[in-house]
Amino acid sequence: MELLTILKSFNFHLDVKPQELLNIIKEIKKIVRELKQKNPCLKNYKLMDVGFVFANKKPQMKLYFIKRSQ
Repeated sequence: MELLTILKSFNFHLDVKPQELLNIIKEIKKIVRELKQKNPCLKNYKLMDVGFVFANKKPQMKLYFIKRSQ
């Protein structure tokens, strides 16, 4: 099993309303699409998990990918 982690800056507030969660999901999908367009080798990976890190007052999003089985 091969894993890949991408760290991306992200504007995120702790007091999230349900409608805003939908916007976050749409934004994550958009980011993944853009990453796959910029880096063709990512086409062999699928998004497995998303994590949020709040370090130094700069929220960051970690995208965890797993290589597709062939």
